[in-house]
Amino acid sequence: MSLRHLGFQGSGLLAKRGFLAFAFLAVARRLGPAAFGDFSYVSTWLLVFSLLLGLGLAPVSTREIARSPETAHRILKSGLSLRFGLSFSGVVLLNLLFACTPVGRPGIGGYAFLASLCLPPLAFADQISAYALGLDAHHQFALVNGTVWGLYFAATAGALALGGGLGSVFAGQLIFVWLAALICGYWLHEDLARSARLADSWGTSVFLLREAAPLVITSVLGILSFRIGTFLLYRFGGSTETGLYTSALQVVEGMQLIAMAVTGALFPALCRLAAGGREMNDLCENLFLSLAFLGLAVATLVSVIGRPLVAFFFGPSFDPAGRLLAILIWSSVPMFLHYGLTFVLIAVNRQRVFVFETAIYLLASLTANLILIHKYAALGAVYAALLSESALLGMHLYFVASRLNLARTLAWAALPAGIAALVLAFGVSWKPEINANLVNRLAFCLASVALFAAGYGLYRRFAPSQRPALAVPAV
Repeated sequence: MSLRHLGFQGSGLLAKRGFLAFAFLAVARRLGPAAFGDFSYVSTWLLVFSLLLGLGLAPVSTREIARSPETAHRILKSGLSLRFGLSFSGVVLLNLLFACTPVGRPGIGGYAFLASLCLPPLAFADQISAYALGLDAHHQFALVNGTVWGLYFAATAGALALGGGLGSVFAGQLIFVWLAALICGYWLHEDLARSARLADSWGTSVFLLREAAPLVITSVLGILSFRIGTFLLYRFGGSTETGLYTSALQVVEGMQLIAMAVTGALFPALCRLAAGGREMNDLCENLFLSLAFLGLAVATLVSVIGRPLVAFFFGPSFDPAGRLLAILIWSSVPMFLHYGLTFVLIAVNRQRVFVFETAIYLLASLTANLILIHKYAALGAVYAALLSESALLGMHLYFVASRLNLARTLAWAALPAGIAALVLAFGVSWKPEINANLVNRLAFCLASVALFAAGYGLYRRFAPSQRPALAVPAV
C-alpha cells in the first residue's frame, strides 16, 4: 500500500515539477539567458501570488479530511469558495503591482497580465488535489496534476515550436491551463455537485482560515526568502545574470520532488498518528533519516557532474551556471530535511511556530542576499540560499525535538554524511576524468548510489525499534 501511494504521489508531483521544469528548460534553450530571466521573473511573481492567495488552505484541508473523511465535501466547498474569491482579487493586485510600482520593467507588463489570469484555474486545481490527497485518492491527485501541468508544458512547447516569443508562451499557457481546469472539473463533477448542494458553512470557512493563517505567512515568507535572490539579481544584475542563477535553481527545485514524494505519501499517516506515542516518533525519525540519505546523495552527485548537467539541459549558453549549481545543490540537504519536518509540525497542529521561523528566515535571507549579491553577483545569491536554508532547518529541529530522539537521530545521520564525504573527495579529485564522457559519469553515479544504498541498508538493519521508512498504516 505504501509503495502504491508513493507511486501515485510521486507521479502527481513529477507531473507538476517535471512539466514545469521542462517548460522552463524549453524557454531557456530556445530564447537564451536574457529572455529566460524575464520569464523566470514573471513566473516567480505568479508563484508568490498563488501561494499568498492560497492562504495555506491546501495542506490544512488535506489534514482535516484525512482526520475526518465525513467532512470532505463541506471542506471542499468552503475551500473552493475562498480560493476562487481570492484568486480573482489576485489578478487585479498582480497587475497593479507591475503597473504602479518599481517591480515592473518596460516590456514585461503584458506578460504579467497574461500570467495573472492563470491564478483562478491553478487555485482550483490545487484545492481539488488537496481534497483527493486527504481521501487517500492518490490516483486522482496524480491525474489532476498531470493534466494541468502537462497542458501547461504542451502550451509552452507549442508556442516555441511555432516561433513565438514570450508573449505567445504566456498566452498559450493561459488558454491551456483554463482548459485543464475544465477537464478536471468534469472528471470530479459528482464530488463538486455534491459539495455545491451543501448549505454554506461560514463556520467551516472561518475554521480553515484560522488554521491556515500561519501557513500563508509561512508560504509567502518562505518563497520570498528562497526567491529573493531572483528578485534582487533581476534588479541589480539584469535579466542575463538572473537567467543563469534561476537555471541552477530550477535543477535544485526539481530535486525537491524526491522529498515531496516521500513526505506527501506519508502525510495522511502522520496526521492519523499525530496524537503521539512511539509509533509516531519512530515514523518521524525514519522520515528524517530517509531524507538525509536522499538529500546527501543528490547533493554529492550533482556537485560533481553539475556543469555537464546544466549544459545538457539548458544548452551551452548556460555553461557558467554549472559552477553555481555545484554549490547551490548543497542547499537541497537542509531543504529536504526541513520540508519533511514542516509536514510533521502541520500534522501535530504546530504550524503556528512557522510565523516566527519564517520571519527569521526572511530576515536572514534578505540580509545575506543584500550583502553577498553586491559583492559576488549570482554566486552571492547561491551563498545566501545555503545560509538561509540551513537556518530554517535549525529552527525546525528545535521545534520538532519532542518527536525525535535527537541524539540517536543525529548519530545515525553521521553515516550518510560520512559516505557523502568519501564520494565527494573521490569525485573532486577525479572530476575531469569523471566528466570526460557519459560512460564515466554513469559509472560514478551508479557506484555512489550503491554506497548510499548500502549505508541505508545498515541503518535499517541495526537502528533500534524502527518501523519501515515508508510503511503507511492501513486505514
